Amino acid sequence: MKIVKISLLFIALASLSCKDNKEDKNTSEEKIIAETSKIEVQGHRGERGHSPENSIPGFLAAIDKGVDVVEMDVIMSKDGKVVVSHEPFMSSAYVLTPAGDTIPKQEEKDYNLFTMTYDSIKRFDIGSKGNTAFPEQRKLKTYKPLLGEVIDSIENYVKSNNLDPVHYNIEIKSDEAEYEKSQPKPAEFIKAVMQVLEEKGIVSKINIQSFDVNILEEMHQSYPDIILAYLVGSGEFDENMKKISFTPQIYSPYYKLLDQQKVAKIQQNGMKVIPWTVNEQADIDEVKKMKVDGIITDYPERAIE
Repeated sequence: MKIVKISLLFIALASLSCKDNKEDKNTSEEKIIAETSKIEVQGHRGERGHSPENSIPGFLAAIDKGVDVVEMDVIMSKDGKVVVSHEPFMSSAYVLTPAGDTIPKQEEKDYNLFTMTYDSIKRFDIGSKGNTAFPEQRKLKTYKPLLGEVIDSIENYVKSNNLDPVHYNIEIKSDEAEYEKSQPKPAEFIKAVMQVLEEKGIVSKINIQSFDVNILEEMHQSYPDIILAYLVGSGEFDENMKKISFTPQIYSPYYKLLDQQKVAKIQQNGMKVIPWTVNEQADIDEVKKMKVDGIITDYPERAIE
C-alpha cells in the first residue's frame, strides 16, 4: 500500500512538473509572438491631437505616452537653418504673428520661410491659437524649433528620465514645383539635413521620408545606408513603384489605400508598411488587423497597447 501511495505521489508531482513546463513554454511562446508582432507607433508631428504640432513640448509629450518614433517635418530658412515645420510658410490654421495677430488664409504663403531668417521665424507663436481641427489640443505659447534643438531636447529628456531610446522619422518637405522658391534643390536640402543628424550622432536612429521621389533618389545615391520611406497619397502600389528606381525599406501610404492583401503584397516585395495618418480608434484597430509594421498617428495613446 505504501509503495502504491508513493507511486501515485510521484506521478502527481511529475504531472504538475510537466504542466508547469508546458505553461512556461506557452508563456515563452506567447511572449515571442507578442514581441515579433509588435506594431511600431509613431507620434505624428509629436502628438498633434493634444499638443502643438512639430513643437518640443509636443515631442516630449509623445515620448511620455510611449511612442517608438517621433515623426516630424523639416524645411529650410533663408539663412540655411533646418527648421522643424510642416509647411514652408506660416499656416493660418494655427500660427500667430509676433504681435499676436491671426494670419488671413489668403496671406499665409506671403510668409515664406525660405525667404525669412530663423531669428524672424522663431518669433511667431505656433501654440497659443490652437487648431480647430484638433479641439483637444492644449494651447501654449511655443515656436518652430531648429532640428538640432529638437534632437538635443529629446535626447536629454530620454537620458535624464531613464527612458528607452526613441527613433526619428524625418520628413523632408519637398515639391519639385517649389525648388528654389520655398526650398532648395534636393542635393542642397539633403546635405543640410544630414549635416545636423551627423553632428548630433543620431544617424543610426533615423529614417528619412518624402513624397518627392527626387529626394529619395538623391538620398539613395548620396547616403545609401540611410533607411528611406516612400510616402504616397494616391495610386496603386505597382504604379507608384514605377516612379522610383530602387526599393526603399518602407512604403508609407495613406491608410485608406490599404487592405490586408495589399499589405501582404508590399511586405512580400521586401518593404515595411507604415500608413499615415490613422487617428480614429476603429481605423487604428482595422489597420492593425492588416498586419502593418507601424502606424503614424496624431493620437499615439490610441495605438499603444
